[in-house]
Amino acid sequence: MNIDERYKKIDPGLPERLGGNRETLKQVYDSAFVQLKRLDPDGVSINSGAVLDGQGRLTLKYFQREVEADIEKSILYYADSGEVTDLFTASIILHYMITADGEPISGRWISYRELPDGMFYFRTIPGVLEPLRTKFGSSFASFAEKASVYGGRSSSFKNGIIINPFPHLPLMLILEERSQEFDPEIRVLFDSSASHYIKTDIAKVLLVNIVKLLAG
Repeated sequence: MNIDERYKKIDPGLPERLGGNRETLKQVYDSAFVQLKRLDPDGVSINSGAVLDGQGRLTLKYFQREVEADIEKSILYYADSGEVTDLFTASIILHYMITADGEPISGRWISYRELPDGMFYFRTIPGVLEPLRTKFGSSFASFAEKASVYGGRSSSFKNGIIINPFPHLPLMLILEERSQEFDPEIRVLFDSSASHYIKTDIAKVLLVNIVKLLAG
């Protein structure tokens, strides 16, 4: 069964809505599973923070929700509902699983531009984060409350919230509220180990997902 058939059962309109991106996503998804099948599942489990069961399935937390990767069937499900993940989300999760090398979290925060090749993309990051600035610029408390739904927690940085999209990939969003003198500002920081778990361009895609979750 190809990827269109697998996902059309869950979302009949998906292939049409993907349009020109469908083939690219199919290639990314299928290629990622080919790579995953070549890796030692015990190593993937240790390096990514996933849990490996006795039948070769990996369960990984993505924004606090467990996703199960059935390697043999080449498909990802949400463990709590059995719902198949969408292609976009599945591709991000597979990328993390494949890339993760088990590097310890350093606790040292760096900007997006400090990630490998981050200088090529960093000017676009404020635009990605703009919906959060617009929605929560007058209330950090509301921002923190919404982030807590997805595992967000306070940090030692003033007005900083740490979110773990994946077990070994923390990031920090810092929101400065609007004041009489200044407009609100928001920025993102990554643990310096981030490149051991996700490529810089995919980190930007992940930020897009975070903004959709928090600003939606």
